[in-house]
Amino acid sequence: MAPSQEQVLAQIGVACSGISTDSSLQLASIALVHLIRSGKLSVHDASDAVGAAKIELNNINAAKKNTAVKDDGRRNNKPQEKHRTRHVALQFSYDGTDFTGFAQNIGKEEDNSVEKALFAALEKTRLLLDPSLIDFSTRGDAGESGATKEKEDVSARTASKYSRCGRTDKGKYGFGVHANGQVVAMYLRSAFPIGAKLSTDAKQPGELLQEDDLPKNSLDCLECYVQRRNKKVKQNDDTTQLEFKTVTEYDYPRILNNILPPSIRVLGWCPVSPEFSARFSCSRRTYRYFFPRRNLDLDAMADGLCKMIGRHDFRNLCKMNCEQVYNFERMVVSAKIISPQAQYKIIEVDDDNGCRGKWSKCVPNSDDPKSRSPRDMIYVEVIGQAFLWHQIRCIMAVLFLIGRGLERPEVVDELLDITKNPAKPSYDMASENALVLQDCAFANLVLGRSVKNLWDVTKVLETRWEKHAVAAGRACDLIDTLKEEEVRWSDLVEFVQQISSEKRRKEQKKDGFISHHTQLDTEQLVIKLQSKVPYRVPPTSGMISWKDAVNVIEILLDVPPHLPNGVNESTKGLTESTIHTPLMERAKGTTYEEKVKSILESDTSQNGKTSKRKERYEENIIKKRKTTEEDKAFYDHMLKQGGSSV
Repeated sequence: MAPSQEQVLAQIGVACSGISTDSSLQLASIALVHLIRSGKLSVHDASDAVGAAKIELNNINAAKKNTAVKDDGRRNNKPQEKHRTRHVALQFSYDGTDFTGFAQNIGKEEDNSVEKALFAALEKTRLLLDPSLIDFSTRGDAGESGATKEKEDVSARTASKYSRCGRTDKGKYGFGVHANGQVVAMYLRSAFPIGAKLSTDAKQPGELLQEDDLPKNSLDCLECYVQRRNKKVKQNDDTTQLEFKTVTEYDYPRILNNILPPSIRVLGWCPVSPEFSARFSCSRRTYRYFFPRRNLDLDAMADGLCKMIGRHDFRNLCKMNCEQVYNFERMVVSAKIISPQAQYKIIEVDDDNGCRGKWSKCVPNSDDPKSRSPRDMIYVEVIGQAFLWHQIRCIMAVLFLIGRGLERPEVVDELLDITKNPAKPSYDMASENALVLQDCAFANLVLGRSVKNLWDVTKVLETRWEKHAVAAGRACDLIDTLKEEEVRWSDLVEFVQQISSEKRRKEQKKDGFISHHTQLDTEQLVIKLQSKVPYRVPPTSGMISWKDAVNVIEILLDVPPHLPNGVNESTKGLTESTIHTPLMERAKGTTYEEKVKSILESDTSQNGKTSKRKERYEENIIKKRKTTEEDKAFYDHMLKQGGSSV
């Protein structure tokens, strides 16, 4: 009698009770029995195979069990961030000379931005948190970052809900724009643990700490109960797990300043509301532009600046970025021109002639021309709600032309008349090295500062000032030393004649004709000099001091021994013989409407650049464009956001 199926399976070590009810496994067991009965597979070989299978199956089950335990541990004991996060605003200054602008160009090796240095310091001090450990549900609206509790695979920068008030760029010739009051906002690690509890009057743990319970600065402390660090305490004893401690919030400025380069200094901080944005919650931005007096007419510059006060379309006084901006109207609230002798205050007034700018001159010190020096340091301050790309540098370029007498203040009216002049005339922007983002004002923001930090910052700034002041002193000393040197009178005459001849040639070429009698002869030069200089020319000795020679050159050629104010030192083509072409007679650029038409009608080029421009325009202008009412409601809400250190 042939053995039954159960008996065959028992012979090779497969118990009947171990047969799975799964149909596929039952089928495999029956097939194995048929092979043994047919003689194609011996019982011994089948038994060995089953033994080996059992060992492998045990290993598989053990691995699954370990994985299940680990997965369960991750599920139930997922690494949690031990500290809270706080949405804070940081105010800081930076000297942009050695940086490739403020904004970070992520992924570019040549990037050496201020933001890159800032985030490197944040990561090194571990103030930025691992996004995978953040409980986004406790942070309110993710806002600009786009980080939500369903999306935790974001970068640390994005998860921090980072926002910046202004963006300052690196200039064409190597210098960067600077800031004294830049503001950014982000979520940073707090010194307070997540499980910290309030201390009751009975010195017992109370309710969990909430955001409103935390100190608003690094000076005030808070008594609370936190998780005990002693791991030997029994975990089921809730009382002994907590210990009483006095905790102060991290001094974010001092922590970061210990890591940041000396050219970047964090000045203060405070906690802010979850929806606060350093960009959209800012109500006023103040820029200052520094320059030496030289021979500038400050009264004329004040006249020109007056015409920019109020709301205007500044498309001819900025660099148009049609892929990002469609509205070029901006509001200039007020302005100043400050010199050691006088202050020009420029505000908007409403009189019978309508709203217009008007300036008043305050003279706290003597404004006697004898008290002025060409090396007096002056600055123009402009305050507005927001500014266009390179708007301040374009404004200063025009003001310098007015101050030098090359343009009349009325040229500003023509530049602001978009109907009459829809296209921007060609002109170079003022140098970026003198521009400073001075202040970012917020309606509901009170930043806190500590004595220790400001003392350290002041020491760094004093060192920086001394370095540059000594360098300036050395240059001035050499200039004064050279004044006593002497040069040949004949050499001076030849130099003036050469430059004069070149200027005449350029003027005649501009007017459309060329004369062969362009050189100023020596006799004419002497006559002209005798009528303008207070000393005897030509000198009987045949030599003239360099101080007097410089005076002669300035009088005859109407050029100073330095580049005009606001001009980059690397500017090419600007020489003593340069001829000024009035702004409104220069070649005009492309109008905004022509630029937009070019973007919309462009087909994909070989390198794909035009199609990308069109995509950016559609994304930023068409899709995100809001109505006036929507814009007003948004900004009204954002301006209410803020925070305080007290």
